[in-house]
Amino acid sequence: MLQQNTITLEHIYEPVQSYLAKVEDRILDLLSTDNELSSEVIRYFFKSKGKLLRPALTLLGASFGMNDLAPVVSVAAAFEIFHSATLIHDDIIDCAYLRRNYPTVNTKWNSQIAVMIGDFLHDRAIKAFFNSKNERLMASALNMAGTVCDGEILEMKERHNFNLTEQGYFTIIERKTAMLLATCLESGAILAGFPDERVFALKRYGMNFGKAFQIMDDCLDIIGNEHEFGKTLGADLEAGTLTLPVIRLVSLLDEKEKARIYSKVKSGFAQPELGDFIRLLEAHGVIEYSIGKAKEFTEYANLELSIFPDSPARQSLEELLGYVIQRKR
Repeated sequence: MLQQNTITLEHIYEPVQSYLAKVEDRILDLLSTDNELSSEVIRYFFKSKGKLLRPALTLLGASFGMNDLAPVVSVAAAFEIFHSATLIHDDIIDCAYLRRNYPTVNTKWNSQIAVMIGDFLHDRAIKAFFNSKNERLMASALNMAGTVCDGEILEMKERHNFNLTEQGYFTIIERKTAMLLATCLESGAILAGFPDERVFALKRYGMNFGKAFQIMDDCLDIIGNEHEFGKTLGADLEAGTLTLPVIRLVSLLDEKEKARIYSKVKSGFAQPELGDFIRLLEAHGVIEYSIGKAKEFTEYANLELSIFPDSPARQSLEELLGYVIQRKR
């Protein structure tokens, strides 16, 4: 089972907290529109705060070399907007009904409106990246946007594929999750004018941190508390998405058991059956195995910080690696 979380994001974000408040205001500025329906949906989605992890990483990346982070706020906001677009689209694809303990946009309105709102957010994020007038950042952001979409498509392609390997899974999460987190840190470093060595070190930190983050997210999708997690539990299984705990389990089962699980995943788990499945996962130690893999990625990420002197930003990124393993939401 997951450990009790003793590290808070508020503490981790402390070096950039004053700028995160400005990010929240900037998000609404960037999404301003005279379309009443769009405004209503946007206000609804953003009324519940997410973790603001992407803007925090952008600001922390820049804070290694900048004292005044005001020039970074719009880009940090753009990353949160882009991330929000992917969440709205994911909820449609997964038929999820809960996000941040509120009904999803596709549930409260419909899938058509959710698609268009997601597209609108994506467009405004890209526009904000271009408004930075930093060609290197723009190129990185556009590459990230394409990679994230490609990762989502690859994940859909591999649904119900019980032959999916761990390496195949790692490729998916690197593209769909880790690339965005890595680009946040990379962009902060670019705006701070860092030499390539430091830019690439922070990007590699982000890639490894992102893989650990997604593995833990996939564990929480199965064994988390829905109220604390704030999202529909079992959504991955319901959609036929094989995550690391399931891939590991399948590799340990004989053909008869494997066929039984495959049949259940295809037909959908009833709630009592989901409980039995969770007990099967626990009996084979696959949650602990998956958490172990996540810890390996955090160790790789931590090595990338060795070229940076001690600072509040470095301490925050170090603590974030502990938080990601312990988090409940």
